[in-house]
Amino acid sequence: MAVSIHNNVVTGPEEEYIPAHLSYGQFMFDQLKKGGDNIALISADTEKSMTYRELLQHSVDLAVALRKLGLKKNDVIALSSENRFEFLIAALAVMYNGGILSVLNITYTPGEITHMLHIIKPKYIFVSPLAAQNIYDACQEVSFVEKLIMFGEYEVVPSLMYNDLVKEHVNVDDLTLVDVNGKEDTLAIMCSSGTTGLPKGVMLTHVNILTSTAHMKYYFNSSIKMTNHEILSALSLIPWFHAYGFITTFTILALRIKIVYLTTFEPQQYLETIQKYKINMTAIVPPLAVFLAKDPLVLKHNLTSLNEVWCGAAPLSADIQKAISERTGLKYIKNGYGLTEVTMACCVDLTGGDKVGSCGIPGPGMKIKVIDLETGKKLGPGKEGEICVKSALRMKGYQGDTAAGDALLDHEGYIRTGDIGYYDADGYIYIVDRLKELIKYKGFQVAPAELEALLLRHDGVTDCGVVGAPDALAGELPLAFVVRAPGAAVTEADLVQYVASKVSSAKHLRGGVRFVDEIPKNPAGKILRRELRKMIEIPKSKL
Repeated sequence: MAVSIHNNVVTGPEEEYIPAHLSYGQFMFDQLKKGGDNIALISADTEKSMTYRELLQHSVDLAVALRKLGLKKNDVIALSSENRFEFLIAALAVMYNGGILSVLNITYTPGEITHMLHIIKPKYIFVSPLAAQNIYDACQEVSFVEKLIMFGEYEVVPSLMYNDLVKEHVNVDDLTLVDVNGKEDTLAIMCSSGTTGLPKGVMLTHVNILTSTAHMKYYFNSSIKMTNHEILSALSLIPWFHAYGFITTFTILALRIKIVYLTTFEPQQYLETIQKYKINMTAIVPPLAVFLAKDPLVLKHNLTSLNEVWCGAAPLSADIQKAISERTGLKYIKNGYGLTEVTMACCVDLTGGDKVGSCGIPGPGMKIKVIDLETGKKLGPGKEGEICVKSALRMKGYQGDTAAGDALLDHEGYIRTGDIGYYDADGYIYIVDRLKELIKYKGFQVAPAELEALLLRHDGVTDCGVVGAPDALAGELPLAFVVRAPGAAVTEADLVQYVASKVSSAKHLRGGVRFVDEIPKNPAGKILRRELRKMIEIPKSKL
């Protein structure tokens, strides 16, 4: 892999030039046209499918209908829905019209939705029946939302029905797409994860997403050359309202790889879908990786069609990676790293297993430095500090909060990610934890992800989350919330002793262990540590 280290800056391979005037909507229009009558999408829930030609036709029909409704360039259109055909159709129609798409998490409370609505100020909101009531309730607090457009057959809340809106069959070749400035114009406003506070609106341009697509093509081509495998089908499970799911799904669609999608995760259905459709590629998150590594159901299914599995959104331990390979026959899980503010993927490990635990080298054209937490000095190989990224993938900024966006940038134009990590002598990046999630015990910094990876090795643990419990003398004490494995009788004392035998004194579970039914996580699989911290206040006997 073409990577270089100069003056303690790791630089990825040369980047493919992306013309600044390009429209992502025009790009997707052209790609769908090339796909013709080949299958583009299959719903694993219903077994219904859609060709590229049909997807193009439906999205053009909707684009024209939205223009007649009053959609203009730079109008913000929100979309809150589970994975379904109409989600992609609506997103494409907005892109063709030069609109700005904002996807909203269907699990948001009315308060969180209201917060985001005040940031993005959408003109219309597409909703599915699952999201409709909360969206409707939030819209009663604002005046700028003109219409809700409802997917499905029934008017769950007062709205314009999608099926009534799209009745005219338009000649695809008659559509003139709205012209945009690809480098400057916002294509999408993605919600930041909000794991450490209320979410922000990340503005991504047309060129941001085009560059991300070019990177995905580079990663796939590099992997295929290395192992001589095919990528003909992909499984999409991560919610499309999350930036990880949205960007990976659209880039795979642009590469004209058939997508089989699921709406929710159900273990049996998930495994049967991979087996039935002979899935080659999928993107997963760490909780799903733990399932593949530990659940006995996995051993009852044939997953040998998988040859390209990427994991992102949170650190993945080397032990879990190895366990998945042993149980599925998949040679290697590609650990990746990214963040919404840099259009997701910054690194993907393409070594084939030589650097287990690494998330790979910087993507094409990307520069990464690691800085000392106290001095800001660039650090050399093997030294932990804050990861900082410079790339054409850098967001335009936060919608409605210029100061917060500017605060992320340092004097050299790097985005400070808030992630702690290091790089090795070969330029491979390793993520340790989130800066804000580090536990401070008597001045020592303890990474929750390290203790979580250790606990997950224990046969009696099926899931866990570690946070710092406030302590007057020490500052914080490492405390673990643990989900026992089915049938396991592991005790608090067992796990405290187990961890103490493996790590240095500062990392011992002095805050203890609490057994719970589940670990709270966001849709991308990130542990919601703020929720765990709230649980600390609940008397132990009630857990």
